[in-house]
Amino acid sequence: MNENSHETINVDSNSINTKRVVIVICLIVLGVVSFYFANFHNGFSIENGDWGTFGDYVGGILNPVIAAFAFYLIAKTYELQKRELEATRSLLEVSTDAQKNQIKLAALTALINSNFARISLLESERVKLKQEQVTYGSMRFNCDDPMAQANQETQSEIRGELVENNSKICELKEETNKLEEQIKDFLNK
Repeated sequence: MNENSHETINVDSNSINTKRVVIVICLIVLGVVSFYFANFHNGFSIENGDWGTFGDYVGGILNPVIAAFAFYLIAKTYELQKRELEATRSLLEVSTDAQKNQIKLAALTALINSNFARISLLESERVKLKQEQVTYGSMRFNCDDPMAQANQETQSEIRGELVENNSKICELKEETNKLEEQIKDFLNK
């Protein structure tokens, strides 16, 4: 992850600074009206034609000015929304990466827990097999007795199961160690 993704992107909604724009528009309107009265009339008129001329004058001058400021505000709003969208997009990417990492870590942890459960089960089976081995080993039969041969076969089967059990336990322990190393490497990133 790059360093910029951890920085908080501060987008100030007042960066358009509408107060200044409104003040400038008011000053322009006041300037236009005062210019009109200073140059064309010596005060308020009671004639309807003078007021019509005044309205045309003010509208003709102020409409393009107000439209230009409106366009300016729209452009600034667009720019602000664009920055906010970029900030949101970068934060979503960081969040997605974090979620992927959590899923990977959870999967590794689940595999380790599964291996521990299997190891525990195999160790309890090993204890049971050793007890059977002791039980069958303590039985005494004559060499000619058919039960003696069955006892030897049973002991041989138990030894085979113990060897298989031990190899499975060793494999699971190795796999668990590898998974633990993966988690350590993952956490050290």
